[in-house]
Amino acid sequence: MPKRFYNSQSDERPATASGSERPIRSLVKATSWRLTGSIDTLLLSWFFTGNLKIAAAIGSTEVVTKMVLYYLHERAWNRISLGRADVYHERVVDRHTDIDEMKAVPDSSI
Repeated sequence: MPKRFYNSQSDERPATASGSERPIRSLVKATSWRLTGSIDTLLLSWFFTGNLKIAAAIGSTEVVTKMVLYYLHERAWNRISLGRADVYHERVVDRHTDIDEMKAVPDSSI
């Protein structure tokens, strides 16, 4: 279990030491960001065309095309090793590994 840090001057929920977010938070953030981007596209399209119907068509099409492009972009980046940890030469420890267990295992066996 990750260590928790409490802010004694606040009633906020404690943060985990790892700083990770729950998947639901990431999903809500992604959805709100996509909605923000689509509203921006709709408003800009309306401003440039002066036609709300055309702007709505552009905005609704943009939602689908950007999701597809994002997926393809992610898949392409999965094939690129730039910036990834070298798992063969670097010790990668998950949060459930005990520090004493790590000391007992020589580097050559990982």
